Formats: sequence, C-alpha cells, structure tokens
Amino acid sequence: MSNVFKPETNLKAKPAFDSGVTKVMILASVLIVFSIVLIGTFVYFFTENEVVKKLKSRDLETIAESISSKVDARIDKEIETSLVFANDPTLLKWLQEGENNATLEAMVHQKTNYLHQKLGYSTTFIASTKSRHYWDENGKIIDTISEQDPDDSWFFDSIALKKASSVNFDYNNELKDTFAFVNALAGPVDAPLAIVGVGINLHELSNNFASYKDGKGINLWLIDSKGSIYLSDVYEHNGKNIRDVMIDSASSDVLKQFDTTMRIFEYDSKSGERMDLISYPLRSTDLHLLVEVERNETVSFLRTIKWNTVLAVAVSMVSIVFFFYYISCKLANPYKRAILLNQELEKQVMERTKELYERNQEILDSINYAKLLQESVLPKEQQLKVLFNEHFVIWRPRDVVGGDFYWSKQFGERTLVAVGDCTGHGVPGAFMTLLAVSALNRIADSGEIEDPASILSQLNRLLKETLGQDGHEGVTDDGLDIGICAIEPNSVIFAGASCTLHRVDEDGVLQSWKGNRRSVGYRKTPSDYEYTNHMMPEGEARYYMTTDGFFDQNGGERDYSFGKKRFADMIVRYGNLSLMEQKESFLHELETYMGAERQRDDITVLSFRAADQIAAGAAVESTEEGI
Repeated sequence: MSNVFKPETNLKAKPAFDSGVTKVMILASVLIVFSIVLIGTFVYFFTENEVVKKLKSRDLETIAESISSKVDARIDKEIETSLVFANDPTLLKWLQEGENNATLEAMVHQKTNYLHQKLGYSTTFIASTKSRHYWDENGKIIDTISEQDPDDSWFFDSIALKKASSVNFDYNNELKDTFAFVNALAGPVDAPLAIVGVGINLHELSNNFASYKDGKGINLWLIDSKGSIYLSDVYEHNGKNIRDVMIDSASSDVLKQFDTTMRIFEYDSKSGERMDLISYPLRSTDLHLLVEVERNETVSFLRTIKWNTVLAVAVSMVSIVFFFYYISCKLANPYKRAILLNQELEKQVMERTKELYERNQEILDSINYAKLLQESVLPKEQQLKVLFNEHFVIWRPRDVVGGDFYWSKQFGERTLVAVGDCTGHGVPGAFMTLLAVSALNRIADSGEIEDPASILSQLNRLLKETLGQDGHEGVTDDGLDIGICAIEPNSVIFAGASCTLHRVDEDGVLQSWKGNRRSVGYRKTPSDYEYTNHMMPEGEARYYMTTDGFFDQNGGERDYSFGKKRFADMIVRYGNLSLMEQKESFLHELETYMGAERQRDDITVLSFRAADQIAAGAAVESTEEGI
C-alpha cells in the first residue's frame, strides 16, 4: 500500500473584503459631513442676524452714547472754563474801568495766556462791548469789531441771545483757522461788559474726535439740521455738507428726521457696502452726532467662523473615514461603552458646572449687595454738599468692596469729618469699615465728644473690646489708620493715627501735620493710648486727607510707588483750581501714572474748604428744622 500525499483542505482562508461595511462607512461619512456643513451654514446666518440685530438695538446706541458723552464733556469743560473766566473779578474791574488800568490789564492777559499755554486751549479772547476791541491770548488787540463786518455777526448774535454762554463753530479771519468757540457774557446778561471765551481749532478737535473710535469701518460727523458738517474724524470733511460724503437717499432720510430723538438707519454706500447709521442728539448743543458703521466690519469675525467650519469639515472627513474603519475592524463594542461612559461624564460635568455657576453667582450677588451696604453707611454726596460748599471725594476700592471709608457728622456749628483705612481688602476690609463706622457713630451719638484725639482714644478702646484684642494673644489682630478733623467757625483741629493732614492756604503754601504713629485697635496699641490734637492756623485754606493707597500705587517708567512727595507736589501744582477741577486732575495723574498696572490698594482722598463751614452749618440746621 503506497502512501499518497494529500493537500490539507481545512486551511484558514483570508477574509474577503466587506463591501457592505465600506458602503455604510461612506454613507455615514457623507451624512456627517453634510450635517456639519448644514449646521455651520445655519449657525453662520443665525449668528449674523443676531449680531446685526444686537448692533441696531444696543451697540450703535452704546457707541453713540459713549462718543457723545465725551464730546459733551469736552464742550462742558470749555463752557465751565469760559464762565469762570467771564466772572473773574479782575476782568470785570478792568472792563468797567475802560481797559485803561495797566496793572489789571497785565493780570487779565496773564490769565488768558495761562488758559492758552497751560490748559491747552488753541485761543482765548476778550471782545469788549464798550471799546469793541478784540484781544487775543497774548494780550494784543487784533481787531476792532464792527456791525458792518459780516464776520463779526457772532458778537452781536451772542449779545442778542442773552444767554450766559453759547457754543458756535466759526472760521476766524484774524486767526486764519476754524474754531469751536464758547462765548460767555462777562457781567450782566442784559448789559454785558464783554464777550470772553476759549476756542479749539478743528485740527485738534478732529484728532480728538478720531480717537473716540474703537475700530475700523467707523465714520463720525457732527452736523446741524441743514446737514452742515461742523466736525468730523476726517479733517477734510469739516465745512462740507453731509450730502457730499453720503449717498442722497441716506442723507435725505437723516435730515428729514432731524429732531431730538435718536434714529437708526441702514443703506448701501456708493461702493455697495451695507452701512448702519445712528443719528444721536447732543446734550450740550443743537447738533447731532452721526456714527456710521460698516456692516462687514461688524460681522468680520464670522468670516473666521466660516473658514474654520470649512477646515473642520475637511479634517472631519479624514478623521471619520479612519475612525469608522478602525471601529468596523476592532472597536465596535469598546467604542460603544466609551460613548456611554463619555455621556455619563459629560452629564456629571454639566451638572457640576451648573452648580459651580450658581454658587459663583450667589457669591457675586452677595458681594454686590455688600457693596450696597458699604456705600449706604458712607456720607451721601448731598449731605457733603450741605456740610461743605466746596469739597471732593475720591473713593476707589481695589475690589468690588474695600477697607477704606470716609465719615462725617454735624453737631450744631461743629462738623466732624474722617478718612479711614481698615485692615485688609475686599469683603474682610468692608466688614471692618462697617464696624469702624458703627463705632464712630456710637461715639458721636454718646454725647461725650470733646476733640478728635479723644474720639480716637475712645475708638481704640471700643474696637479692641469689640474684637477681643485687648490681650496679647488671640485669633485676630485688626485695626485701622484714621484721621479726624473737627471744624468750627474760625478753627480746625486734627488728630490722626498713622494718617497725615495737608493744608494749602490762599497763598499756595503747603503745610502737613502727621498723626501719631500708633494705629487704632491693634494689639500693640495700648488701650489707654492718648492721641495728639493739632490746632490749624487761622485763615481760609483747603485741607486734604488720604489713605496710603494713593501713595503706594505703583507705576511710571520704573514701576515705583507714587509716593508722598509726588502727592504733596500735586496738591501744590493744582492748588489754584477749584476742588472739583482738582479731583479731575488728581484722577488723571493717578491713571496716567498707573498705566496698565492693576490697582494695588484701596484709594480714598477727601478735600474740603474750611471757610465754608459757617454757611454749611446754618444750612444743616435749617434743613433739620424743616424736617
């Protein structure tokens, strides 16, 4: 019997290509890609519609309101400066004496030159109603006003208006430029001695106007009811008519609906671009602010979304093909389990995220309410106006709430005013301010007030007892730095705990009084510690109390602290301004010095003029009797 070799018939065959799986994979890929494209398209158009809707309903108004407030603020500042100058006693006396007093003339022209050189106005002028002389900022007569000269019609129109101040835009032949003038009547409005004021040329105003824009594709114009352009961010547009720079249909619609109501328009520009326009009336003049926004600039970010969607589709196609192939071969069941696990994790993440959001919202609501509580214990602006005919307060917590506060009380002809800096920032600091203000009110209401030093001593004992810090050990060691002034007719008394009082008299001389080194309430401060009273010199003066936040703010080229010396120099530098003008100057100095730096500490500055206290005290008493 022979052995015959037979091939093995049960060898393992290679799996055939599964065309069904391939078809399912391709169909699924096409459906997913189509879904992504469809969703992306819908999202794009819905988002575009919502962006345009938001632009018309809120953004345009917000932009116009922001820019108009800046324009109004600039014009208001010019009006205020002109009125102050128009009521200057030296100016009025010089005009009444026929402009013949050389001494007064020098003083007047020194002030006009100061407005021009120091405050930055392009021109200042005095136009006498008696001599008809037109004086410029250098004290020179550059014209004699005549009724026969059409260019001088502004002079007679301003007198005829009988308004303390008026604003007009005009080309000045003598100065060879177009200016925004503020005309203020010096003396009685029925029979003014002169028209005085300040002016800014349109080059400077146009540059300022252009800086108010926060992006490309925005055009700005100030126009009157006839369409004349008084001011534009493009200097070449000044003096033209709105019909020259805008299509006829749009300009006609704007001028037809030129009234005291805000209007919004949309139209196609000469180049075919879709434009949105708002016509916004200014508060300080009869002009309207026009803000034109290019639609493409508004929705430009959507182009990025569109191309990102295209890229996502391409990447998805490649990923899906590979992913389906991998799933069909190896990971069908594990992937299903992974999907279920991922869904469960996403659910947990969403629930946790919602919980964290709700808790965060509760915390924010609590902090905002704490801010309302803290502000409620601070003196209201109306109360301070009653107490002081001239004052200002800068109160800037580092966070929503802070550890700085200011406080005042009136007792007959005596006024108490204080500035304090409590331990900590934020909510802890705010709690300390409430405690400190409550303690001060308790001391003041006890009827045992003697002088600022005794108030500080009582406050020190009361806080140590309240916080349980009258021993050498304990959980907390909190307190505050504080300065208090007691103001009576012809006298001011100061006492401070790690706080300094600055005084500037009528001659611009600065004096400072440092308080005691020991702060109030801390464990190291003895309960029987006696603070020192400082009697201020007699005479009218302005007083300044501040916390250390202003001094400690870092900034500048070398990132140094602002410093006490720079603060004292700033007081002297702006001492000739009104207190409200000083406040604006102080804030400008601070923000310029800070630059991009974050506020380091709570900042509080309180300033008042002591000579107003007699009248203020009488006003308080009459108010109380009326109640």
